[in-house]
Amino acid sequence: MRNSTQRRNSNPFSLHTLAAALLMLACLITSGCSLGVMAGKMLFGDPLITCEFTKRTKIDLSKEKKKVLVVCSTPESIRSDYPSLNYDLLEQITYGLRRHEIEVMDTGEVATWLDDNGGVWNDVDELAENFDADYIIHVDIDEFDYREPNSPNLLRGKAFGTVSAYQVKELDGLKRAREVFVSEYTSEYPNHMPVSIESESPTVFRKKYLDRIADQIGRFFYNYKTGAEI
Repeated sequence: MRNSTQRRNSNPFSLHTLAAALLMLACLITSGCSLGVMAGKMLFGDPLITCEFTKRTKIDLSKEKKKVLVVCSTPESIRSDYPSLNYDLLEQITYGLRRHEIEVMDTGEVATWLDDNGGVWNDVDELAENFDADYIIHVDIDEFDYREPNSPNLLRGKAFGTVSAYQVKELDGLKRAREVFVSEYTSEYPNHMPVSIESESPTVFRKKYLDRIADQIGRFFYNYKTGAEI
């Protein structure tokens, strides 16, 4: 009997200890302390944020297995400086969507069709007619640069544009695209100060910045954890 009592008393994780720890955690969290946030993440993990597309449309592209077409467009002024930007963004955005289990049409097929049509398309219904897609995501980049103005040795990414999504339906034997989501997109990286080309080459920085843009745009359409860095 004595041995049994001694074993119970020697247990460092008593109910009183657990209750005290939970009370301390609750106090830290309710006080807004960053330590409380960190402790909460350790116990429960990062919460999942529902993407804007699902919030507005009630459609989860990853769960419903809808086929998605992604197209990117930029004005001639940007294409003359960055001729591969449309395709680079298309590839990166497609990769991110697929990584989150969204079915996206082959980028090569999309690029070939765009090349055959002079790299432009008149309206989204034209895309609906020529591709077997349930949804069309259009990323329209109005501004893009990754060099600091008037500073050839400094790098800072800046982009601005619009992200739209359309649902494809067949009406009277014709495929039509109806807009179901639209949001402006803006990006600046890094926010506080530019990066010197002595610490990072323009090629590496541009690739890193395009990855960042693709992830930010992708988060309009797939859920993500709060702790995942953008």
